[in-house]
Amino acid sequence: MREVLRFLGALLLGLLLVGGVVALALFLLLQGEEALAQEFLRVAREKSPVLVFVGLLFALVLGALLHPLFLGYLAATRALGQEAEVLLANPGHRLPLRGPLELQALARLIHRLAEEKAALEKEVEAKVEEAKALLERERGVLSALIAHLPQGVVLANPKGQVVLYNPKAQRLLGEGLGVGRSLFGPLDRGLLAHALRLSAERFLTQGKGGPIALQAVPLQGEGGFLLILEAAREERGVDEATLHRLKDKLAGLKALVELLETEAPKGALPLAQAARETAESLAELVRALEAPPEAAEVMVEDLLPLLVEALERELGVHPGFALEGGARGFLVRADTYALSQGLATTLKDAEEILLQAGIQGGLLRLSLLFPHPAPEPCRLLKEAVERAGGSLWREGNRLHLLLPAQEAQSIPTPPGPPPRAEVFDLSLLQVPEELEEAPLDGLLYTAFDLETTGLDPEKDAIIALGGVHLLGNRVLRHEVYEALVDPGRPIPKAATEVHGLTWEMLQGKPRLEEVLPAFRAFLEDTVLLGHNGAFDMAFLRKVGIDQPPLVDTLLLAHLLFPDLKDHRLERLAERFGVPVLGRHTALGDALMTAEVFARMIPLLKGRGFRTLGEVLRACERLPLARLKY
Repeated sequence: MREVLRFLGALLLGLLLVGGVVALALFLLLQGEEALAQEFLRVAREKSPVLVFVGLLFALVLGALLHPLFLGYLAATRALGQEAEVLLANPGHRLPLRGPLELQALARLIHRLAEEKAALEKEVEAKVEEAKALLERERGVLSALIAHLPQGVVLANPKGQVVLYNPKAQRLLGEGLGVGRSLFGPLDRGLLAHALRLSAERFLTQGKGGPIALQAVPLQGEGGFLLILEAAREERGVDEATLHRLKDKLAGLKALVELLETEAPKGALPLAQAARETAESLAELVRALEAPPEAAEVMVEDLLPLLVEALERELGVHPGFALEGGARGFLVRADTYALSQGLATTLKDAEEILLQAGIQGGLLRLSLLFPHPAPEPCRLLKEAVERAGGSLWREGNRLHLLLPAQEAQSIPTPPGPPPRAEVFDLSLLQVPEELEEAPLDGLLYTAFDLETTGLDPEKDAIIALGGVHLLGNRVLRHEVYEALVDPGRPIPKAATEVHGLTWEMLQGKPRLEEVLPAFRAFLEDTVLLGHNGAFDMAFLRKVGIDQPPLVDTLLLAHLLFPDLKDHRLERLAERFGVPVLGRHTALGDALMTAEVFARMIPLLKGRGFRTLGEVLRACERLPLARLKY
């Protein structure tokens, strides 16, 4: 419509210029010829309908002749600009020499500038590669070292998103671990926050294959943290039931010894004394069989803020706390995470809480004051206090906890900090607060593709799935998913001619319901990316996978290059310099889609589309976006 209005405006201006020139010529010719002028005006009035008709006919003929030339020139100019824009992502692209001679000359000039730019970029790249050589060798040593560590190692940014991990960490935490994914899926957020406050301690949690020991170390300067993971070793020699029976028998033995000491004759006292010594030795053996508590030694002045922070995080309340001066400098050994979780469960209905702490003999007295009767302690809190060797009770509007404490020994301050190990300046991905405002190059995407038995989602079935992760515009080729599926029925010849898969090739492969859980896990916490995604999403929705939004490279191609006629995936790959390999295979098309999108991001940002929300809103206005999926 805009081009039509521009053409009508130009045509009107041309007609005004022609009419003005004709009027000026008549005025000059009839100057001084009054009789001739009168006669001319008379004829003009009599023939005015004919003159108007001729004028309109002239305008229509002129418009018909100029319309294709005018719009063709505009289209050729726009197409040249869109083709030239591809040079930003693929310097090897060459513009077609079509259209007027002036535009062809402009295209040649752009070619020269692109060649000079490419030469300068190669020179800069050579210098950068030379400067990076030493760093890459050191990074290789670091990667090899991390890969062969017996512990699992995970590096995360301040938002909990994974930046680096080794294979042992993935074995311990499962397939949910991946670059750009959040650690708050496989691990409890509260436990991570607690472990970061006590970076010298280890905590037990549940991993993919069993319990694991976790230690979180905050990174100075970088703002992220490092996780060290190990499979938890079995510390207990006997199971809980056997240990309970031993304790029961030991209690009976102690009661028998006390009876012997009070009721037995004097001659039997040595025997009673020997029985007591035996009972005490057995008690020591039973205590040795008990698993040591997962406890941490914490200064009293650190324990109270730790508990207050846990209550704020878990319950949203803001308790006050008071610490007696004599309690400073004392160490309390307890399972601090279990203690904080037990308090949070006990106080789930409380709105106002005050914590008071002081030293009473060799014990820390922790009192919780309420404006109402104190709540009943939950089982988790009782077990945490008992494991620490303490006790708790209610007294009116107070809940009292007694925990063993001892005065901390003073340690002389070292003369200076130890030398700090070199830390590579890794670029940490920032997790956006809201997905719509997230920058395009700051998201984790999953480029995916399907192969099917036909084009009808209601009747046809999925026979292949493929996907690859992208972190911004970086394709993570080591994080891919691929699965072939047995559809349980023959595949039409027309479909086989497209993707090359036959039923004989797929017989014995897993059924779709067997591979869907792993595919869902691969898509989790990512933004979906596809080419002509309306087709693929129709099949996925049929099997229960509906994870908007979807970024579609077909819509992006129409957004970036509206005047180009061919927006097929292979054509886009050729224009962006992406090798066309594995076309019409699920993983091959997913990889091509990922590479094409990675090269589209600079062009989208150059057009002013910097966030995911801006791109999706622009795509919604395209006619092609009306397809349902």
